[in-house]
Amino acid sequence: MNILITAGATREPVDAVRFLSNVSTGNTGAALADACMALGHTVALLRGEGSVAPRASCPQETFSTAVDLWARLERHLSGGTFDAVVMAAAVSDYRPETVQPGKIGSDEAQRSITLVRNPKILPQLRAFSPRPVVIVGFKLTAGADAGARLAAVRAQFATGGVDYVVQNDLYEIRLSPAHPFRLFRSAENPPEEISGPVALAERLFKA
Repeated sequence: MNILITAGATREPVDAVRFLSNVSTGNTGAALADACMALGHTVALLRGEGSVAPRASCPQETFSTAVDLWARLERHLSGGTFDAVVMAAAVSDYRPETVQPGKIGSDEAQRSITLVRNPKILPQLRAFSPRPVVIVGFKLTAGADAGARLAAVRAQFATGGVDYVVQNDLYEIRLSPAHPFRLFRSAENPPEEISGPVALAERLFKA
């Protein structure tokens, strides 16, 4: 298969030197890229600036903002050469309404930033490709119980245009020596519990 993987965090600029981002390192996406190549698949990787690179060599581009990632995904998928997209990137839901030119001074005791919603990328991916493509979405929670995790996964299936959802939880990741994942093939059926990105890659592409 020809697989397009995204990894790492977006960066939404506040001024010329500051940005809003998240804790994603790109480790999972890079490990999935390595695992998929080891299984004989062809991989292209879009990774956030400053994110972890895979060990194996593959075509790579770095993205900055959510809008930048959108444009790169649209360009890559419009050629109709990919069979699957694995959206492991952590995309910022919001961005500053305005970007201050230069550097914001540090003299004021308080500053307010107005955030506006970024467009959702995941529901657009099918429209970017001229032929059918398998979409794998990721849903990260933080300390969520089973009910909250399932609700988040169901929402992604309902609105995200995805074939599979991989759910993981930040607190579980930090407590476990092996990165735990839950692979959902639908919103109705129980997930498959998976340990580590290599096993996740094997399960995904057997499916």
